[in-house]
Amino acid sequence: MKIFVLAFFIICTHSAFASDCMSELNAVEKQHKLDPDKNQMQDFEKSGDKILVELFKERLRLHKKISTMDNGCRLKLKEVFLTIREKEDFIGSHFYSAPQVSANNVDFKSIALPILSKNYHAPYMNAESTPFEFKNGDIMITKGISFTSATISEVVTPRALFSHIVYIYVDPKTKKVFTMESYIGKGVEIFSIEEALRNENARITVLRMKDRKAADTAATWMYNKIKKSEADNKPIAYDYQLNFHDNSKLSCEEIAYDALKSTSNGKIIIPENPSIVDLKDEKLLDKIGIKKGALMMPGDMEIDSRFDLILDWTDYRINRDSVRKDAIMGSIFYWINNHNYHIDETWKAIAARIVWSTRYIPGLWNLMAKLSGVPVDYKKDVPAGAISAVESIKGIGGKMLEFLNLADEKHQRMSNRWMTSAELRMTLDNYIKSRPPEIYRDFHD
Repeated sequence: MKIFVLAFFIICTHSAFASDCMSELNAVEKQHKLDPDKNQMQDFEKSGDKILVELFKERLRLHKKISTMDNGCRLKLKEVFLTIREKEDFIGSHFYSAPQVSANNVDFKSIALPILSKNYHAPYMNAESTPFEFKNGDIMITKGISFTSATISEVVTPRALFSHIVYIYVDPKTKKVFTMESYIGKGVEIFSIEEALRNENARITVLRMKDRKAADTAATWMYNKIKKSEADNKPIAYDYQLNFHDNSKLSCEEIAYDALKSTSNGKIIIPENPSIVDLKDEKLLDKIGIKKGALMMPGDMEIDSRFDLILDWTDYRINRDSVRKDAIMGSIFYWINNHNYHIDETWKAIAARIVWSTRYIPGLWNLMAKLSGVPVDYKKDVPAGAISAVESIKGIGGKMLEFLNLADEKHQRMSNRWMTSAELRMTLDNYIKSRPPEIYRDFHD
């Protein structure tokens, strides 16, 4: 009888939260919306470290409730996590007094290792009571610092703050940690954890699957698959079509997806709630290999109930650079969807596409790669459209970044604080309204 009563209580409790979760999430979102006044800024600058710990605990609290949420609440939770993370970014940038620099000026290959090195700029948040260690099958979701990364995080609804998935393998004998990753122009490769952590990341989050046996089996299977492909001299190429039904080629998301699906006979499919891509500029989507509709994106793993949130780390030196680029791509996509604009191919993008056509001519390609800036070691299977799209986005975004850098720095000098994400986007909205038509071209003649 006691067991029955307890079970009934748990079911009722979960049902109550499921029905009330939307109102709770709305309240949490409202509580953490950024609108900093003078008193708040003093608190952020004086007690920012303590506030950041409390915000992390708030996300942990909500994360533990994911299994009780319906799809509507999970979608809302994405927005709430975004709101809290933007608040964390804002507080951290002020509390740590980090000199905001362009990611282009950071030598990532020589920096102290994030997470593994002590006293590295800002501490990481650890959900466990014991010192952090990677485990086989862990998933890292990270945020790069390029306009391509900003495109990935902003093209979905709701937007996210992640752009890449890293799958972890831990050797059972040596305990060495490796990552399994896939990159545009490179394909699937295995890296040491030291190499991976020195990548160009503004944010790193570690997620751990609750089913340890399934996690261990999947990661080991994928590691062996990649090693065999290398031994057979048939490396796994990057999947530019993002075809999750064909595992002969793999994007960064598909590595973990394919491993868990294949080793569970299709019983484990990630994520539970994929993102929605609804950008109107389908030509751009086609060039960058993204399809409209439901699509797995790195940020989706943050709300998968089968995974625990274990660790968070942010590089506050380059945080503003990342936030500004996100704001730029978010504003561009807003104008595409709401004002019938699209991204025109810039002359540099046209030149890059023409240069890319010389990639099969070894002597000429080495010279042309240096002139164009396209990496000389890019695999030849990269679609020309992707080269063109990346260059167009970088060119248009770069112009807007010059303006936004100056505007944000001016705001900081005048008000002694950086702009919030909402303020950055409002500033960009006014900027786009004043730009000449060659930056964006209307769909209509």
